[in-house]
Amino acid sequence: MEIKIQLLEAIEEANEIASKLQEKKLKNDLRSKLAAACFAVSQQHYNSILLLLSRNPPLQATAFALFHPHIESCIRGLWLSHVASDAEVDKYVSSRTKLDMASMMMKLDAALGLSSHQSIYKYWSALSAYTHTGELQIQRWLKTNDIEPNYTESEVSELIKMSGLFAGLAYRAVLAISLEP
Repeated sequence: MEIKIQLLEAIEEANEIASKLQEKKLKNDLRSKLAAACFAVSQQHYNSILLLLSRNPPLQATAFALFHPHIESCIRGLWLSHVASDAEVDKYVSSRTKLDMASMMMKLDAALGLSSHQSIYKYWSALSAYTHTGELQIQRWLKTNDIEPNYTESEVSELIKMSGLFAGLAYRAVLAISLEP
């Protein structure tokens, strides 16, 4: 699929999700509010990725950099809503959580009977390299004699696809903590 078409479809889907989420009434407990805030941040990252890619010229480096926090905010929201103890929720709200992302993913997988942490964590350092101007990010700028972004169409397509999957996951997670279906 051509990137422009894929991007337009993703933007349409993101707008539809945003419209549906705006109308949702959420549970009022601290756990649900914290999780919902994480999912809202994740949705903003997703929309920002799409916005950056739709620019002319596209701002691909920043779009790729946002993928890591997009995933992380979704995982934190899932951890808060499904795994965190009441004490961990209290620690989270007061910025005293010492749990690293790998531990959150493993606890989340154990609680839900999954093994996704291995797949996600396998690519975590690569995601970090894009976010923190690591070698993978910089290598995309040095493929020609000029200093300019040079991301392949398949890399951009994969970013759109994967970020859409996490946006959908965050959307479904918000539905789970909504007062109405």
